[in-house]
Amino acid sequence: IISPSRLKKPSAAHNNILEVNDDDDIQITSSNLTAPNVVFPHHRSLCGVHKFTPLSIIDNSDNAKFCTKCFCLLCDVPASQCKDWETNAGNPALGPHCHAHNGDEKWTNLLKAKRDAAAATSGTTAATAAARPPPTRNPYQRPQQHASTSSSNHQQIEQLIHNEFLSRLATNDTNNNSINLGNNKEERLRSRKEMRIPEVLAENFQKALKIQEEANSSAAGGSAVANNNNASAAAAMVDLTSPASTPTTTNSSTTTNTRYKMEGDIPTLSLTNFFVMGIKIGWPYPTVMSPQRQMAFHLIKALNSSKHVVLESPTGTGKSAAILCSVLAWQRHHWKKSGEKKEKVKIIYCSRTHSQVAQMVTSLKQTPYRPRMAILGSRERLCIHKSIKPRGGGSGEEVKGINVNNECRMRVRNTEKSRKHQLTNPTSHGPYEDDDPPDGPGDGDMGQSQQQQGEDGAAEGGESEENSFLSRQKTCPHYRQLSTSRVANLVHSAFVPNNGVDCCSIGGKESKFGAHDIEDLVQFGVDPNIQRGIALYRKEPTDSLGLSLKKGAGNRRGCFINKVKEDTPAAMNGSLQVEDRIVRVNGNDVFNSDPAHVSTMIKGLKKDPVVLDVTRGGSGSLSSRGGDGNYSSHAACPYYVTQLLAKDAEIVFAPYNYVLDPGIREAMGIELANTVVVLDEAHNVETVLRDAGSGRFGEIELCDLIVMLNSYAIIEKSTANMLELEDGNVGESETAHLCEVAHTLLLFVEKIVNKLRDDKKYFETNPGKKGAAQILRECEKFHKSDDSEFDISFEGPTGHGRMGKAVGCRPFFDKLGLTESDFLKLSVYADAFEKFLRGRDGNDGSSERDRISNLLDRLMELIGKMNSAMNESCHYYAAVMATANGSLEFAANGEVDSEGSGRWPKRKPKPIPLIPPRTAAHPDRPPNPCTNQYCRAQCTDVFNPIRHGSCCDGSTPRWEAFLCLELLTPGPLMQQLANECRTVVLASGSLAPIPSLCAELNLLRACYQTLSLSNQSIARAVHQRSKEDWPAKAQLPLS
Repeated sequence: IISPSRLKKPSAAHNNILEVNDDDDIQITSSNLTAPNVVFPHHRSLCGVHKFTPLSIIDNSDNAKFCTKCFCLLCDVPASQCKDWETNAGNPALGPHCHAHNGDEKWTNLLKAKRDAAAATSGTTAATAAARPPPTRNPYQRPQQHASTSSSNHQQIEQLIHNEFLSRLATNDTNNNSINLGNNKEERLRSRKEMRIPEVLAENFQKALKIQEEANSSAAGGSAVANNNNASAAAAMVDLTSPASTPTTTNSSTTTNTRYKMEGDIPTLSLTNFFVMGIKIGWPYPTVMSPQRQMAFHLIKALNSSKHVVLESPTGTGKSAAILCSVLAWQRHHWKKSGEKKEKVKIIYCSRTHSQVAQMVTSLKQTPYRPRMAILGSRERLCIHKSIKPRGGGSGEEVKGINVNNECRMRVRNTEKSRKHQLTNPTSHGPYEDDDPPDGPGDGDMGQSQQQQGEDGAAEGGESEENSFLSRQKTCPHYRQLSTSRVANLVHSAFVPNNGVDCCSIGGKESKFGAHDIEDLVQFGVDPNIQRGIALYRKEPTDSLGLSLKKGAGNRRGCFINKVKEDTPAAMNGSLQVEDRIVRVNGNDVFNSDPAHVSTMIKGLKKDPVVLDVTRGGSGSLSSRGGDGNYSSHAACPYYVTQLLAKDAEIVFAPYNYVLDPGIREAMGIELANTVVVLDEAHNVETVLRDAGSGRFGEIELCDLIVMLNSYAIIEKSTANMLELEDGNVGESETAHLCEVAHTLLLFVEKIVNKLRDDKKYFETNPGKKGAAQILRECEKFHKSDDSEFDISFEGPTGHGRMGKAVGCRPFFDKLGLTESDFLKLSVYADAFEKFLRGRDGNDGSSERDRISNLLDRLMELIGKMNSAMNESCHYYAAVMATANGSLEFAANGEVDSEGSGRWPKRKPKPIPLIPPRTAAHPDRPPNPCTNQYCRAQCTDVFNPIRHGSCCDGSTPRWEAFLCLELLTPGPLMQQLANECRTVVLASGSLAPIPSLCAELNLLRACYQTLSLSNQSIARAVHQRSKEDWPAKAQLPLS
């Protein structure tokens, strides 16, 4: 444990405050290492390598020897740089510095005189301050800036945003030189038309950050200029997008209380601090247990060297707290150490489920750290649309039977089209402004009758087809509100810690300062104008909060904030503003209460904190009553809000699959470059990785894909159906017709279906042990379940391979005639086809649209999983499995009792779809001949052309074949993840045996080390080699 050896005397400017100087001497008080004075810097007299003998003893010749960590006591430099180490020519009577030690008064007096002389030359400012009588300090006073410069800082920012900035942005005015909006208004309008709504939100959010940065910089710079006219304006700049932005001044007499300290932001929650390799870690508990200290040590060591670490410690040893505090302290230390580059390292903290992720956010609130954070969730958890996922008691019952993902995508697509149409044609429905978007007729749940009424009205009134689109398509008002500057400003106010706020002075566990969970995001989306859970802490229960209250003007009822006094808990918190209406006090409804009642209630509270909910928007016109389930007119989509926060967050919380599954990771836009990925409860990581790399595709759903692809393959070529191919390395032009892309994908799916049907035919006709007849007899004998699966064919890593190399499932692809170049082309074509289907008008019914969207998702998954199996064939096996279609009874007799004779009803068998021109009445009609040039060239008999979809005859087979692609080891996916990020941390209470775990995850070097964290806990930590040293493929054997 490295701790300061002394504290400075109380500052003259601030009485009774002890300040720790980073330049003070340090001493090792205790350590878990065998020889701490070998690893850490130390004075020569404390060296653990070379023996030190005091000068009073004759034999002291070894004192001149030193190790690489030895420092000179007097010169405060490494021993190798001391000029008077062995011979002191300037003061021979004193002797060489190698004999200096703290036990001799001669050396300690000389050291004290040297320090006093250095302090005397520090300038006249400190002497003047010391001569003044020490003033009485307010316990809530902000030490980093004067009251005159900090007065109403946050209110001034809000007024600036809401008045001048919002008016300029709403009118697309670009005359403000401080914000680069383009060269002229026409260019600005053109760029807005090309931007999507999330991009507009991101732009507005960055402007809010910039305004906050400039306001904080001007406040800090004003204090600096008043004391030093030569101060540079750049010295007071604040980078709010960095993980450790700190306002600085050049005033030597003003103590700078810096946010983003290594030990945390709320000192009252940092019950104790401890040092690890020079990093000061704030700890929320009175003591630090030995397992926690060692976990912190190995985490810091791995983070400094960009290595990966595995931690195992039983439940109850404080893994989560040790990991959170250690990585956050290291993050701030690394930002400070990076110098002018200000390298930002993002932390992604993952757990298995959403509930466990919520527990991690709760654990974060227990610590003294309040970083900029984000928590990722699905549309299912974050959607607030009344027709999809209504929120609150007054918003209706939950809607069932809706695919939230498909419904959200469709509404977002239609909203974007509606916005772009109105921006391009301002005369059709009036001028469209992003800062005040109009409501759309499709914001609710439009049924077919409403759509028909819109079509009839368009026909009668002569409305154009494009304008009629706006009146009959489903849109989302919450997504549309994201383009307003008000929402961007409220997001910044609610979820971004304000660097100008002195939250380091006072606070507690209820102090949010940007910390939030899924429920906070949903509540914010329903009514962004309500600021919830503003916790105010007082030094004493009788202290004032610093709020001046007033009645509402005119007919407005309720209690409003008239003034926020400086240097009080309300001002320190920074979340309250003038004209905010108090809605709740510690959960008690005061929406219609007068100021006297609210004041009496607050004064009657004897315990901290005082938790306030306030609404920002005057009376109920802009904001509904807080938390009663009513939606505000400015309700904004929280799903895209959290996507915005995750881009610049210092720590992101998410479930496992968001990071471990490559498909979900790409869809969520999670970037792993220069990140620290923490996988808590990592005993499930192997299963999650294997499931993420595996896939199962049935014969019937593949036939559905054939029918869908065939419907697009027969479309005539036209310029309206040209698709852009993003990859130019596919051997084709940059564009291709829709019919050609669909035909290529159709051939691919048809190959797989033909393979499945051929293997299933062999299974049904095989009279041996592997045949259907024998399988049915065994199932009846042993009473197997209806969902039992049976192997038909298998291609996997068996035997010794070919020529000493693993083969895996490569023979499966050889039988299909597929190569790596085919999958490159298929991937590009599938992306273009998906983009086309996602971007077209949603004229289909809800069920049909959901069916097509699900089929498209399965097509993308099929190509992605097969491409991975092709590239990593030695780690995959491909098998064709058979299962009864519905039930074993139907597979045996072709009939099934619909009610079922057992406890559970029998599943109904699924029919194969019909391909046009086949119908239920005429299922034997031949499919239409293929008109594609490729198929026509392959045809050798003009009277027997190639026809696609012959298998889609509407029959109900007794057995259904499945293609199963199974990833046998999680190593390839984990290796891909670890190669992209900086450090991977795996922590759990049950990871043993660790060597086999690391080998399976491709995390094991030639020799591994197992470290005991505690005699009681039997925890382990394993450091792994740097990712640059890993092999490209293949696992390393255990040593």
